[in-house]
Amino acid sequence: MNKIVVWAVIGFVIAVLVSGGLSFMMFSVGARPGFAPIMVGGFLGIFVAYIGGNLAGNRRTPKAFSAQRDAALSLTPASDQALLIVYREGFVGMAAGMNVVLDGRPVAQLKSPRFTALSIPAGDHGLQLGFGGLAKAQNRDSEWRFTAAPGEVVAFRAVMAMGALKNAIQVVRVESASSVELDALRTKLSGVAMTAPDVA
Repeated sequence: MNKIVVWAVIGFVIAVLVSGGLSFMMFSVGARPGFAPIMVGGFLGIFVAYIGGNLAGNRRTPKAFSAQRDAALSLTPASDQALLIVYREGFVGMAAGMNVVLDGRPVAQLKSPRFTALSIPAGDHGLQLGFGGLAKAQNRDSEWRFTAAPGEVVAFRAVMAMGALKNAIQVVRVESASSVELDALRTKLSGVAMTAPDVA
């Protein structure tokens, strides 16, 4: 069953139980419940369904092993490969998993703050960031084309920006051509948990 539907059902059940429970308590003390229990129950039910629906696109993501994280933080690409790093920052929608798709293939899902790193072949690539579940309808996907050279570290920073109708995923390519820039990137990532990529 669709997770959004499941959360809608859960929200409805919560609304009924809370409304009924409050009405029963008020009746038991001789008070007239009126519309207050329905309003409270309805609000809680809608709130739970909304939050759950926004998180419906989340999936279990493995945390990187210590050795895997250390290797990523060395910022040393494998031979004839490039190292792709995507990291997410910010508080907006931080609990909703952002899907990282490379060349049409899902490679990770990031909550905030998190990062992932993987070796990629040199050449042209397409990076897409977006959400699943109810959050997908509220946020525009972001796409980025880039070329990776052998031995290059390609890093992208993703952060949510609030919009009038839809939120946007702002993606910035982080400069990493010099040792100073690499050290700054390493310092930034050293305080962030790493999500293991779906692929090696």
